[in-house]
Amino acid sequence: MTEEMNNQAVNEATLDINNEEELLTLFDEEGNEVLYRKLVSFYHPGFEKEYVILAEEGSAEDEEIELIPMINEPDSEGDGGKFMPIETDEEWDMIEEFVNTNFDEEEL
Repeated sequence: MTEEMNNQAVNEATLDINNEEELLTLFDEEGNEVLYRKLVSFYHPGFEKEYVILAEEGSAEDEEIELIPMINEPDSEGDGGKFMPIETDEEWDMIEEFVNTNFDEEEL
């Protein structure tokens, strides 16, 4: 089994997906508050990380919505934590596959 097929099998069989939406206030590079909607969070056992996919709240309906995937690193108690950027091509490929498989363009 190739690594890609193995990753896909892991994705389909054991991802722990949370579709509960919530609003988050984050800060951009200039320190401005920006409201985001957390669309989904999931744990990927192959990468042993929790990921979240965010979208900026308040975009006009005719605008293309930009999805913002991040790694969620929990704090020492296993709660909250901080969002870290995706850095590897393998993780970007996995997230792209996840979005293409689990989201319909009309849902976004």
